[in-house]
Amino acid sequence: MLDENTEVLTFGEIMMRLSPPNNLRLEQAQSFDVHYGGAEANVALSLAYQGDNAAYVSVVPCNRIGACALRSLVMYGVDTSRVVREGDRLGTYYFEVGASERASSCVYDRKYSAFNLASHTVFDWDTILEGVEAFYVSGVTPAVSDEMIIAVKEALEACHKKGITTICDLNYRKLWSPEKAQKTMKEYLPLIDICIANDEDAPACLDISYGSGSLETGIEEKDEYVHIAQDIASQYGCKLVASVIRDIHSVEDSSWMGMVYSEGKAHFSPVHREHVLEGVASGDAFAAGLIHALLHHYDLDHAAAYAIAASILKLTIHGDSNLVTSDEIESVAQKDSGLRVNR
Repeated sequence: MLDENTEVLTFGEIMMRLSPPNNLRLEQAQSFDVHYGGAEANVALSLAYQGDNAAYVSVVPCNRIGACALRSLVMYGVDTSRVVREGDRLGTYYFEVGASERASSCVYDRKYSAFNLASHTVFDWDTILEGVEAFYVSGVTPAVSDEMIIAVKEALEACHKKGITTICDLNYRKLWSPEKAQKTMKEYLPLIDICIANDEDAPACLDISYGSGSLETGIEEKDEYVHIAQDIASQYGCKLVASVIRDIHSVEDSSWMGMVYSEGKAHFSPVHREHVLEGVASGDAFAAGLIHALLHHYDLDHAAAYAIAASILKLTIHGDSNLVTSDEIESVAQKDSGLRVNR
């Protein structure tokens, strides 16, 4: 059973993120702001910042750039002792912050990275999983390479044998085709205890689709998310399914709601309308908030409210890292948000 002492291990690629300052386009950039992140690294960091026991496994080059990437996690308390150090290159991505009707955009430069070129055999899961009670991965990791498809499957099978709770955010990215994603994720899901999915991920990864799919009307169609969760739970046996539900009004203006579904019942958070400073990694923040809530045995109404509060706080922070404490998240979850100056 999960509790506040549980060690949560996340598995995926960490990258260097380069962003033009001041909402400039890539073509205008004369300099870049540097951050480090990646879905699973972001979850580990967020958990550690909330005071949880978080560890991270990946493949990172044994050079100064790799050391910088790992230091960005270690400085906040993430255990990186299981990371494999090999290869020559850390993956990179360029993130351009949009404005108004101009969407934010992401350009990946991760081919031939240490993680992309690594063999699945570099991971000794029996050793890596020692002491671990919860394992988190997203759909980004197997999308990176065929070797990582095998590595994730072996990790999930090892967790299943050891009774380790498994958590997966479907997190579809255009690194692979929907056909390949569906073939892979349908094999994984029977090994997953907790699934995070939305109305973009479920059609691409599982061929499950309800509602219009419009990002402008997600909250109005919240019952369709319940149908998605019901299908995932009934078809694959997942014990809990969670979703971020959004109405996107513009790059800077959106409304957010969280849903947690378990044992035939959906639990919804309050709706938050937010001014968005930066939209990247809010889904990772939601996942970390949900895991924290489950570690601390929050009831599922509270868990939905806490997870979405973690997610919307990420919207106020530049970079991939959700540098907010559990007290700060709880304040927003209880609608006592930071309108007063904290002294």
